[in-house]
Amino acid sequence: MKHTHRDWVRSLYDQYAPDLYRLARHRLRDPDLAHDLVQEVFLTLVDKADQVRDHPKPIAWLLKSMEYKLLQEFDRQEKKRNREAPDTELTWLADSYDPRAHSLDEILPAQLTDRERTVLKLIYEEGLTYREAALRLGVPPATCGTWVHRARQKCRDYLKEGEL
Repeated sequence: MKHTHRDWVRSLYDQYAPDLYRLARHRLRDPDLAHDLVQEVFLTLVDKADQVRDHPKPIAWLLKSMEYKLLQEFDRQEKKRNREAPDTELTWLADSYDPRAHSLDEILPAQLTDRERTVLKLIYEEGLTYREAALRLGVPPATCGTWVHRARQKCRDYLKEGEL
């Protein structure tokens, strides 16, 4: 990296790192992790300085890079939670679901729509995150989350009514 690039990166760091840190700290609620992500953003900038140098608004590039790093971190945390803690919202599945003996489709309420069945199978059988399932379904992650929430609610309601 040329000396001028180093100065340019340093000036961007001095100017924008505090704002990026506050953003990351607010979103993550973890000061150490926020600091690490700011460092990652600027390391990426160092690697791509030749490309980003001509960007009309470097702060926009930095913000986009931070958003990408935050999304990666949220995905990592979600995958960790999924591995460590079973889903307590559908504990009734644990009692009746043996993947070797039955498919999830066999024990889900018949009243679920195809979309509800599909989204539950992606999350519970395939172990996908909402983001991964949303990509497969071609919808935003928030929409996928809404579908899962509604499908879970239907399962709970049918279970309470004894209509399984």
